[in-house]
Amino acid sequence: MAQPETHTTQPANSTKAHWQESEVDVLLQHLIENQAAGGDGGNFPMPIYNSAAAAINANEMIQTIGPQKTGKMAKTKWTLLKKTFNQIEAYRNVSGFHWDNIRGAGIEGVAAASVWDAYVAPKVCHYGTACWDMD
Repeated sequence: MAQPETHTTQPANSTKAHWQESEVDVLLQHLIENQAAGGDGGNFPMPIYNSAAAAINANEMIQTIGPQKTGKMAKTKWTLLKKTFNQIEAYRNVSGFHWDNIRGAGIEGVAAASVWDAYVAPKVCHYGTACWDMD
């Protein structure tokens, strides 16, 4: 006996988010404007992430790629941004290590690359020669 066809649709919020720089800018601006809600640790309540997503989706200047942003996506992006920032700060605070916001760590040459690989690469990916180009 033939089985009936079943079509499963993937929920819109389960699709991976693609973040453009302009969307990250709106997210960060929204979190800065609501900084008091995040307390000292920058742990915002879900309504702040939901309103950040709404601000991104409502911005007519942004051509969103992929699904519209959700509060959960905004929270995940903020968590990744904080993690990257903290890793870069840890790297910057090691004596003799260089970081600037234009060229990143400026990794050039075999010796510098091996230091980078040993210290930071296991913790943070693809920031050796570029700054804050987040996925």
